[in-house]
Amino acid sequence: MTAAAPADMANSPFQHELLQRFPQKFLPQDDNSDSRSDTSRSVEESCKRALDHFPCPSVAFPMPTLEFDFRVAVALNPEPSKIENRVKKEITTIKGGMWSGSFGHGRVMAGGYDLGQARGVRPIRILEGAFVLQTTDQPPAILEMRTRGSLSGPCNVLDTLLDARESKDNIDPRQYGFRTFATVKTPDKRYAEFVNCGLWVASGVWHGEELIIDAYRLT
Repeated sequence: MTAAAPADMANSPFQHELLQRFPQKFLPQDDNSDSRSDTSRSVEESCKRALDHFPCPSVAFPMPTLEFDFRVAVALNPEPSKIENRVKKEITTIKGGMWSGSFGHGRVMAGGYDLGQARGVRPIRILEGAFVLQTTDQPPAILEMRTRGSLSGPCNVLDTLLDARESKDNIDPRQYGFRTFATVKTPDKRYAEFVNCGLWVASGVWHGEELIIDAYRLT
């Protein structure tokens, strides 16, 4: 038997969140009004059932927000480096690049890497990256940016994108999704307080020989 909802559930912030926001967000945008109406009722009924199971329904707090913070553009070496251990991997190393954002600008130093599963049969691949950012200060500060996420799309598109030797010029960015989270760390006191506790969500595209990543700070 389903437990009864708490008395304050009807006035909880989740009531508004589930019954108002979610249905509008996920409804299909077609011209069949009857279909939309049926789907709306189905989603609303599911939301109402879910309300019975929300912990602490009367507790409300601010939702996280995203703010654009910085962009990184890197050139990748055409020949991957091979690493052999239990699993053979190919790492695409970085030749260099530029970065700019709310906390400064500078160059991306050579020696970082962009690691992806180069081959596979699934339409999603795991991505990892490490980028060494240098500021224009005197003396310059060194910041390490690390990313982890996924690349999704048709398998043949992903294979091309993750092969450093293949041209990406004819691939429409709308054919794939590049989504990662990112962290930035530095021992330099001039930047540590601002970046070391930050968390970013990032998206990326390949543009010519460059990989471009936009990072949005989660606040």
